[in-house]
Amino acid sequence: MRPPICAVCHVRFGADEGGLCSFVLDDAARAFAKRRREEPGFVGHPPQQEWFCGDHIEAARALTHLTRSAALELLQSAKA
Repeated sequence: MRPPICAVCHVRFGADEGGLCSFVLDDAARAFAKRRREEPGFVGHPPQQEWFCGDHIEAARALTHLTRSAALELLQSAKA
């Protein structure tokens, strides 16, 4: 699992300052889940999950019905 660094602003934060969001599975996330089930000892950060700081967590939670890439695109464009 990656450390808590916001996917939008790239700021590292503490556990009480943000959170992890899970988005809809895309092809990469499905392949990851399959490897995780089939390969003993396989580890890694799930591709459908991202960390968000306190400034971006609520906006990210509102987009969990999207894939990770679609959500990040919207969050980045809103930031600009």
